[in-house]
Amino acid sequence: MSTQKGRRDHYLPQGYLRGFIDPARENEDKPLWKLDIASKQWAERSTKAVGFVSGFYDYAGEGPELESLPSADETFLELENEFPIVREKLLSLRKKAFRNWTKHLDFLLRYMDMLRARSPLYFAQKEAEGKAMPTWTVAKVDGNKITLTSMEASPPPAAFIKNRTISHMREEVQKNGVSLRDLNWALRYTESISEPFVASEAPFLAETMPGVSEADALQHQDTLLYFPVCWQVCLFGSRQRFDLGTDKLGSDDMRVARRKYRLFAQDFLISPIKLDDISDFCGAQVPANTVAASATGPHTNDCC
Repeated sequence: MSTQKGRRDHYLPQGYLRGFIDPARENEDKPLWKLDIASKQWAERSTKAVGFVSGFYDYAGEGPELESLPSADETFLELENEFPIVREKLLSLRKKAFRNWTKHLDFLLRYMDMLRARSPLYFAQKEAEGKAMPTWTVAKVDGNKITLTSMEASPPPAAFIKNRTISHMREEVQKNGVSLRDLNWALRYTESISEPFVASEAPFLAETMPGVSEADALQHQDTLLYFPVCWQVCLFGSRQRFDLGTDKLGSDDMRVARRKYRLFAQDFLISPIKLDDISDFCGAQVPANTVAASATGPHTNDCC
C-alpha cells in the first residue's frame, strides 16, 4: 500500500476528533473548539487542521527497499475505520445507562493503545532511545577481519532511528492492547454538552502516585488511566476494582476531569464548546501528577 510522502499525518485520527463536535455544530466548516496552550486562546478548527504532523509516518531515506515496507495506513486502517462505528454503537446504549458497554471494551483497548503507539510522545521517546544506542561503522570486511572507521561509538543515523521507530510502532499496534486487558475498566459519562469531557494532543493518560517510577507506573495499584472516547464518555482503568462499572459524573467530577487534561496538555485541548474556566487554569485544585501513557510507561509531566 503506497502512500504519498509529506502529507498531513494525523496522530489523532479525524474519526476520533469528530467525537468531540457539538451535534449542533456538525455542519459547520470549523466545528471543533481548540485551546492553544501557549497562547491560552480558543479558536474554531476543522478536524483536518488538528492533531497532525506533515510526513510524520514517512519512512526516511530513499531506495527500493523502502517501497516494500508496510505503510502506516495499512497498520491503522482497520481500527480507524471501525472506531466511528463502535463509538456510535456505544452511544446507542445511552437510553439504557450504558448497560453492557463492555462488549465494546476489547476494541476500545486496541484503539487507545494504537493512539499511544502513534503519538508524538512515543516517537520522541523512541528517538531518544535510538540516539543512546552505541553504533560503529564498518569500513571494510576482509574474510574474518572487520575494520571500523572509528573505535568510538556514535549514535545511528537519523533515518535509521526514524524507520526503526515506525517498525516498533507497527509492532506495538499489532499487540492489540494486550497489556491493558488485565486491568479493571469503568465507564463514566455526561449528558450535558455544557459539561463535556475534553482531550489533549495525547488523550490516553495515566495518573500516578508521587514517587512511582515511570517503569512501574502502569503496574502500580494506585495508577489511574483515562481515555475519553468522545465528549460524552470516558473510560477509566486501574489495577483495583471500581465500586461502579458504569456511572454518570456530577458537575464537580467533570470539572476535575477537564482540569486534569488542562494540566497535562502541552500543545492543545479539544472540546465541543469553548470552556473559559480552564483557559488559564494552573493546577491549584488538582494534583499535578498526571502523565501520558507512552512508549515504555507513563511519562512524567511538569505542570505549570
